[in-house]
Amino acid sequence: MNRILLGVLFWSSLLTYLRAEDEARIFAEGNKAYQEQDYAKAIKIYEQLLDSGYRAPELEYNLGNAWYKKGSPGRAILHYERALILAPENAEIKQNLDFLHSKLAMEIEPLPPFFLVKWWQSARLAISTNKMGIVGLVLWWLGFSGLAMWILGKNRAQRKWGLLAGIALLLMSILPFSLAISRVCFEKNTQQAILLQKSAILRAEPEDSSQEIMTLVEGVKLQQIENINGWWQVRLENGELGWLPEQSMERI
Repeated sequence: MNRILLGVLFWSSLLTYLRAEDEARIFAEGNKAYQEQDYAKAIKIYEQLLDSGYRAPELEYNLGNAWYKKGSPGRAILHYERALILAPENAEIKQNLDFLHSKLAMEIEPLPPFFLVKWWQSARLAISTNKMGIVGLVLWWLGFSGLAMWILGKNRAQRKWGLLAGIALLLMSILPFSLAISRVCFEKNTQQAILLQKSAILRAEPEDSSQEIMTLVEGVKLQQIENINGWWQVRLENGELGWLPEQSMERI
């Protein structure tokens, strides 16, 4: 049984190593194509990596650069936004996003978010999901250690502080666990999208004949609310609501 387990672990580790080596090789090929200014080839290679399930901020960032060089600012913004989710403190990603937003043909002034919502959004992206999970586990175990002291303490003072510390630490462990879960859910479904068409008409109803609200340009960020018959109800960053065809955008 032990030999079988060791064999499984060996081959699993070997396959993981070989896959990582293959991903690194393909990524290097994409970088080489980009350096040679063959942006179409670089995009094809980078997207091949994405389709294989590989995710990394460097990949999304380079793909954004390639799309920008190819003359598609909307797709560049899309991939910069995806890179920013994976590396929220990366200054280069933020700088490129700010640059492209400044180049948009229309400026949408975002509404200031409620301070608690802003804090939560910043906190869940502050550190990685794994690190948040580790912090939660440490607090959880310390909390149970405190409760153990409450039960096994030799005197009243030890039991009192054990109970108080245990309850406090267990309650504190809820926050990092909640942030980790929130981040995982956000990464799987951001409910945000980028307009990829050169221009699109925001309409009052989900049909081509409905009232026109405004014309949007490529690269505008949208919050997806509801989908009906191939139309998305979206909210702009300034709070404006309307409907856009599903094919005009792609989710971050």
